[in-house]
Amino acid sequence: MEILQQEKRENILVGTSGYDYPEWKDVFYPKEIKRCAFLDFYAQTFSAVELNYTYYKMPGEKSIRDLEAKTERPLLFSIKAHKSLTHEITARWKDDAECLKKALRPLLEKDRLTSVLFQFPQSFHYNGENRVYLDTLIKQLVPLPVIVEFRHKDWMIERVYEGLDKRGVGICIVDMPELHHLPGFHPVVTGSTAYLRFHGRNAQSWYSAGGQNGSNRYCYLYSNKELENTIPVVKYLKTKARLVQIFFNNHPGGAAAVNAKKLKELLV
Repeated sequence: MEILQQEKRENILVGTSGYDYPEWKDVFYPKEIKRCAFLDFYAQTFSAVELNYTYYKMPGEKSIRDLEAKTERPLLFSIKAHKSLTHEITARWKDDAECLKKALRPLLEKDRLTSVLFQFPQSFHYNGENRVYLDTLIKQLVPLPVIVEFRHKDWMIERVYEGLDKRGVGICIVDMPELHHLPGFHPVVTGSTAYLRFHGRNAQSWYSAGGQNGSNRYCYLYSNKELENTIPVVKYLKTKARLVQIFFNNHPGGAAAVNAKKLKELLV
């Protein structure tokens, strides 16, 4: 509980996007550790994790309860929303939203749910239809703590920031390659929560065949200098938000864990 209380007091949480990576053995996890013990080991270093498997498979209430019980130390969770609400939207999306709300109830009741991340694809353009959908979705999700990540730069405007802030919704700040149509780095705080995701700066592979499924897109290890350069930004966000959440999504090869540990050291 001491680590959790300390990070809450400092209002900065640092972790990784996902944790269940066997390839992280000998990089972050001990070689002999069993996979079922990954999360408990993770919680000894980090007090928050962003779960990504929930994007591919709609979680159930039991699976979330079981996951929450896997660690001896308290762990905070940010949950990535299922793709049926962001990438593969159908006429039954409201039913899917209710399923997600029900599944996350155990974390919400125990105050261990920091965010629900809705990462929209680059094809989710800034237009009337999508704006109406987003507004309706946000209303449907109350009381979940919603964070929205856009992958198209047209959303990164003052009108959107004001609309999200009015609704108590956070916007995700992304560190990624500076490529055409990608949003770029905008240290903006809405909904009183700052949310920063490090995707890596692998511009060459971002749109490659391997990059489309993430195998190459997120293959990037931030240098210590690059991490040091983010410290002023994090300190600025801390003055604007009640909570700053930072997650590294550059998971291939264990780079996310290495960079997250280093950033924690730099923030001390």
